[in-house]
Amino acid sequence: MNNVKTKRLVDALDNEHGAVAAMTAIFLVVLLAVAAAAIDIGHALVAKNELQNTADAAALAGTRSLGLMYESMTPAEQQVYTLAGGDQATIVAAVQTTAVANSAAGVPITINAADIAIGTWNPTTRIHTPTVNQPKAVRVWARRDSSANGAISTFLAGVVGLTSVSVSAVATADMTAVGQTAPGQLDVPFAISEYYFTQFGCGDSIKFYPNDGTPQACSAWHTFDQSPANANTLRTIIDGMTNGTYQSPATTPGDSLNFTNGNVASAFPNLINLYNAKKDANGNWDVFVPVYQSPDCTPPNGAIPIIGYAEARITNVQGAPNFLISATILCNIFEGNTTGGGPPYGPVLSTIPGLVE
Repeated sequence: MNNVKTKRLVDALDNEHGAVAAMTAIFLVVLLAVAAAAIDIGHALVAKNELQNTADAAALAGTRSLGLMYESMTPAEQQVYTLAGGDQATIVAAVQTTAVANSAAGVPITINAADIAIGTWNPTTRIHTPTVNQPKAVRVWARRDSSANGAISTFLAGVVGLTSVSVSAVATADMTAVGQTAPGQLDVPFAISEYYFTQFGCGDSIKFYPNDGTPQACSAWHTFDQSPANANTLRTIIDGMTNGTYQSPATTPGDSLNFTNGNVASAFPNLINLYNAKKDANGNWDVFVPVYQSPDCTPPNGAIPIIGYAEARITNVQGAPNFLISATILCNIFEGNTTGGGPPYGPVLSTIPGLVE
């Protein structure tokens, strides 16, 4: 009887040992799978971050290449620019050269030409649309998958059948509205009221003088950062712009300029000289001007903040007895050597891009 009990006890212990062994084996497999996932997922995430850096740099390089093309054009040429095959090849080369200088998981990154899209970016919808008509944004996909650079081999996940991981990243760089000006970039000592752009915009006419209180005359004279803001200071500035001895100051939105609503008729002969020196064969003079903060068309006086920039084409400057400056607002003009981030009045676009995606 005792032998039977002893045998039952031994059998029970053997069964428990077997169950423990089985559970231990299962636990080890699960633990190995978790470790494999942690190591390989971490490796893939690092590679994805490296791909994102690569896509960012490549998109900026491609868009800057496009910006340099616009810098070499006149405003009239910019308005009708269509991306040609040679220009596209230049942009693609800039993207690919920058990308291959970077690596992800130890592999230099090649960007497929099909993964480079040149077009426009809508900041509201956050959609990039490929186009050849006045493009201003470049979108780049950087990959490590079967289509480019090969998928990333796993270290331990192979034990559960996962031998490689595909990762990718996308970036878009865009030439947005100008957010600052360098010394000498502002062309004339007058500006446009922000109120004008609530009523008018691309292709509409504007009178830089006289300001008669109507929306199409929402503009004003200023003397940049010079004081006092009067006709004598204006004449000195305009003469300096004509002979090259005066350079307008660098500005950013938020800076204040000194505005005057006094009698500036005596500055018109000086302005006519500047206009004659700058106008083209058709009598047009394209000017880059600030937009000042104002809720209406009341002529401003004193220090007023600027909030952005616009481009206008002056077509006529008349002295006595009319004292008239007529112009037209230009749109989608690319101003060289500027960075973006400003509000879109027109807009005037930067040629040094920023990342938007």
